[in-house]
Amino acid sequence: MPPTAANPQSASARATRRALLLTLIAGLALALLAAVSLLALRMHFESRDRAALHVQLERARHLLSGIDTTGALYELPARLGQTFGNEPRLAVRVQGPLGQPLYEQAAAAAMPPALLEHPASAPPAPLLVWHEDRHFWRGSSLVMRLPLDGAAPLTVAMALDAGRDEAFLRRFTVVLAAYVLAATLAFALIARWLLGRAPGGGVSG
Repeated sequence: MPPTAANPQSASARATRRALLLTLIAGLALALLAAVSLLALRMHFESRDRAALHVQLERARHLLSGIDTTGALYELPARLGQTFGNEPRLAVRVQGPLGQPLYEQAAAAAMPPALLEHPASAPPAPLLVWHEDRHFWRGSSLVMRLPLDGAAPLTVAMALDAGRDEAFLRRFTVVLAAYVLAATLAFALIARWLLGRAPGGGVSG
């Protein structure tokens, strides 16, 4: 068989290999971009919730700074309820040094021991995340002192229900994955067609 008879097949194979290589590079680039986008979005949500928790913890600190009598201490749970009870996404637990609760709001959050037993001594408090009963929570805790003589410091822990954020991220991940797959497939088809039409690409005149 003359050597030129195999040239079209060889050129077509080379075009296919080049198209696959370009497709792999493009697919990896798109996947990396999608991963960075998801990471940036998650970091945005965490930063927003960290700032919101800081505001709420400062509200609690301001409230506790006025507890300077035993009567005010007795009224503390009611005052905490008036201050935070209208926040539907907010879980709150204020407890004493032995873990005894003075006030709890949205107990379904089931704040983990890592949050309650290791509160920060000063802001900014670290952000802890956990799942409970198909809910996703982000929380922080601080030790706060009362101006009342002889009063033990209290642990104030707060958490935000971030379930809507997680649901959005799951949907967005599916959309991004579908887009990356579709774009990669489209790129593969276009690359193979263009390389096949190039000189020596395997398409005869």
